[in-house]
Amino acid sequence: MVTCKNCHHRFEGNFCNTCGQSAHTHDINLHYIIHEIQHGVIHVDRGFFFTIKELFTRPGESIRDYIGGKRVDHFKPLAFVLILSTIYAFLSHSLNDNSFLEDFMLGFKSVPDSKGEKTSYVAVNWLITHYAYTSLLLIPIYSLASYLAFIKSKYNYFQHLVLNAFLSGQATLVHIVYLFITYLINKNNPNYALDYIEILIGFLLTLWTYSQFFNGLKTWQTVALTVLNYMLNVVFVAVCFMILFFLSKLFS
Repeated sequence: MVTCKNCHHRFEGNFCNTCGQSAHTHDINLHYIIHEIQHGVIHVDRGFFFTIKELFTRPGESIRDYIGGKRVDHFKPLAFVLILSTIYAFLSHSLNDNSFLEDFMLGFKSVPDSKGEKTSYVAVNWLITHYAYTSLLLIPIYSLASYLAFIKSKYNYFQHLVLNAFLSGQATLVHIVYLFITYLINKNNPNYALDYIEILIGFLLTLWTYSQFFNGLKTWQTVALTVLNYMLNVVFVAVCFMILFFLSKLFS
């Protein structure tokens, strides 16, 4: 029998069945501090790196496993996106490099209105300066596109949310790697061909993921529906941004 140090209840096992505290409380020392930094502050445990490995070795199968209930080894998808997007936003600003989303929004803001004046878009400014949250807000839009493109699949919209959250994390990891590559190569001589290569890699990764996730489809069907998914994404995101810009201008 163990006496819980939190509620003083006597119990057997690894956790108190009254308050849930672990039976194993460690002394406050260097090992404890390192453990708390890893698990308590930024919540990056082995599941985070396991998820990264899975997304680049068997992406569609691992996401299908997660949806099917095998979740103990995986990192939670929304937290995964939030952490990676925060890292990417921090690195992009540290290296003085805008993200694709930021370039798109800044380009729109630079267009003068009918009076020849540039309008201050409060909502757009917020999205630009909060890239991690913007990434989360875009996932429902991406999910609607994939749900409609693969509507004959057995997966519902909320399962597509999980799929696209992992895909967003996968894409952000590619952005992080390319951020360093483009910084080193473009430092003195910008090479925009790298941007097209990055887009191509993103498409191929998505196609690979979909081919594993929707494993009942033929290859040509997966390719066609992936292209359709991309087209729907462009339309839906453009419409949402147009509405946002209009409302932001209306109330600015």
